[in-house]
Amino acid sequence: MDIDERISWGLKSAAAIVAAVWGGFSPLLQALIVLMAVDIATGFLAGFVTRQLSSNVSFRGMAKKAIMLLIVVTATAVGNSSGVDVLDDAVIGFFLAHETLSVIENAAKAGVPTPQVLRDALAKLSPEQNQQNQGKTDG
Repeated sequence: MDIDERISWGLKSAAAIVAAVWGGFSPLLQALIVLMAVDIATGFLAGFVTRQLSSNVSFRGMAKKAIMLLIVVTATAVGNSSGVDVLDDAVIGFFLAHETLSVIENAAKAGVPTPQVLRDALAKLSPEQNQQNQGKTDG
């Protein structure tokens, strides 16, 4: 077996493993993983468009996504052991909504036309806006 055959065999084996694992995920989890990938891509592109690429911001975002997936794994384990079948779906649904909003926010940052009602909602949800509002109500 020459090196080309070994590389081909290795790639085919890796593809088969990925396909088997991917097929074992629920459709909601597959959607979450796809949205996470889209969020990463749109975040990178928005940073490129606005000339604000930052490895620190990127690393924090990846760490948050890893924590989200760990929470999903935890919810699945707790749900399976307690007989609550919908716990993981509820957690995944929450994170799906979060990722969808993040993709829209990234698109708006990059200058993609976004409906005013979405921009207003995103402004209300942004951490900077929330901190300003807390300062107004506390003082």
